[in-house]
Amino acid sequence: MKTWVLLGMLAMMGVAQAAPKKGDDPPSAAQRAQMDQRAQMAITLQLADAMELDDAATLKLKQTVAQWDAQRAPLRQQMFDLAQVLRRAAKGDTTAYGQVDQSIQKIIALRAQMHQIDQSMFQQLSQGLLPQKKAKLALAIARMPGTMRGMMHGGRGGGPRGEPDDVQ
Repeated sequence: MKTWVLLGMLAMMGVAQAAPKKGDDPPSAAQRAQMDQRAQMAITLQLADAMELDDAATLKLKQTVAQWDAQRAPLRQQMFDLAQVLRRAAKGDTTAYGQVDQSIQKIIALRAQMHQIDQSMFQQLSQGLLPQKKAKLALAIARMPGTMRGMMHGGRGGGPRGEPDDVQ
């Protein structure tokens, strides 16, 4: 398990380096994919640690997380794109004003879909677990910033990629 913890720490360091600085251009598709992959690894390691899994079970968990994340990725991208419209409107872009209400409604619907996916994933992961391990799993998920947090906190967790939605 120490190997997984070390890999997780390295992955988190890579996320910090790959994340764009405030004011920089948005990350490219390759950078975004790399950040998503590292975030997926960090999630896997955090869940594996909480569930006290051995290496073989952690690899199986990684596949499960990847499968569920593949369902979440297009929704997350759509939410990101819609949030961009809202950010432009909030900054005074009059061309985006007409899309605000529609974007808000779509984001709400997408968040509901992600919430359902997260609940299904939690059900799958917690199936057959003792109450203590199920509680540890729920707490580990609740601690994750932005990712799968909606399941435990009613949708709070920042923007679609986990960043705060502040407008300046």
